[in-house]
Amino acid sequence: MLHSNSRSLPPDFRARKIGNPKPHISTLSTHPMLYPVFGFLTIIFIGTFLLLLPFSSRSTDGIFGGLSFENALFMATSAACVNGLAVVSVGGVLTTAGQSILALLAQIGGIGVMALSTMIMLLAGTKMSFGQQSVLTSGYSSEGNINSGYILRQIIKISVIVETIGAVLLYTQFTNLPFSERVFFSVFHSISAFCNAGFSIWDNSMGGFDTNIVVNFSLMFLIICGGFGFLSLAEIINSKKNKVPGHIFTLHIRLVLLMTPLLIIVGTFAVLGMEWNGALAKYSIEDKFLVSIFQSVTSRSAGFSTINFSALNAPILFFIMILMFIGANPGSCGGGIKTTTAALIALLGLNRFLGREKTQLFNRTVPEETVDRAVRIFVSSVIFIAISTTLILHFETTGETSVLSQSRFLEIFFESVSAFSTCGLSMGITENLSPISKIITSVVMFVGRLGPLVLVQAVVRPPQSRAYYSEENIMVG
Repeated sequence: MLHSNSRSLPPDFRARKIGNPKPHISTLSTHPMLYPVFGFLTIIFIGTFLLLLPFSSRSTDGIFGGLSFENALFMATSAACVNGLAVVSVGGVLTTAGQSILALLAQIGGIGVMALSTMIMLLAGTKMSFGQQSVLTSGYSSEGNINSGYILRQIIKISVIVETIGAVLLYTQFTNLPFSERVFFSVFHSISAFCNAGFSIWDNSMGGFDTNIVVNFSLMFLIICGGFGFLSLAEIINSKKNKVPGHIFTLHIRLVLLMTPLLIIVGTFAVLGMEWNGALAKYSIEDKFLVSIFQSVTSRSAGFSTINFSALNAPILFFIMILMFIGANPGSCGGGIKTTTAALIALLGLNRFLGREKTQLFNRTVPEETVDRAVRIFVSSVIFIAISTTLILHFETTGETSVLSQSRFLEIFFESVSAFSTCGLSMGITENLSPISKIITSVVMFVGRLGPLVLVQAVVRPPQSRAYYSEENIMVG
């Protein structure tokens, strides 16, 4: 039996009555969520074409004399989605031009395609549509009344200032390079770190600087700022600058300020405890802490590494997968399901366990709509990772013995989580993936950057009827 909380007139009858023959219908050409989808696809295809050209690489595998198509597509997707996974050596195969294209794609992907397109439209004097403004605002803030011009100003200001500081700090440490390379390497790694892309020109990532305090803390500063959230960072900076008496941060900022240091601290001690006599055995106590805190920070979204991940034990690899899955804060360059989503899922379970009907935090009640969105993001992400892992396992282990295929489960699972979370860490299997697995991983990176929920909302119409069926209970637990 169907119930409805609206009058029982047929939807099309009511539509004719008010002069709207097709109410609430979203088409592929007008749905606001399609703006970032098509924006990222356009950037990826342009990047792929540029990387296919001979001046971008020293490779001769491709149809234009450069990279092969699947490798160019993978690298362009990884850069635009600020992932950092690489199927070719950034320093060994890509030329300076190719590395510059990679950095530019990471910069565009980091600040967001909608921010870039809005910037171009404002410079050209073109007025944004309501749908474009809503998508831009929703990508960077939970409040819908923030001006798009303010958002762009904060993004540009924070990006330029933080990346400049990072480049200068890194420049002071890359002393063994010629001047031109020293400048380029500093700018490249500053962009890569701030955008949480994780690309390094060195094949061992930042392994050569594993005990360099300045390089480690410079990269952590860039990664944390890039993964904190543009408007969240702007609110904190402005509140300190303006010194507003009695100013109280929004609930979102307070949750972000709780989750960011909490995850860093937990991750640091997890690496220390599980790898003290393993990968960290060769380091002094001070360096053990330095390496551990760096890996805790970078594992959430950035993808840099100062240790060999293929040498880590299974427990810490699984814990790092959890950190990657959680990711950075909303409205930032980072990926993952986001820290606030993970916090709401945990709070939802805790509040339900305590018998509370509402999800409560810091003496506030979180709207059910927000909690529902967090649950949908979590569930859709888990399902998508499970499907992608299964597909890659199938294509990578077909024809292998059961023992060998089982042994490859962890590294492929790790790769899938890293790709979806736009982290870029790997156990060293990326370059050896088959062409079909590279394409699947490219799709995973794309979906992970946009979020599976965004893609669903872009192509699926919301339900038109608010009718529901009668209730009947089932056993659980």
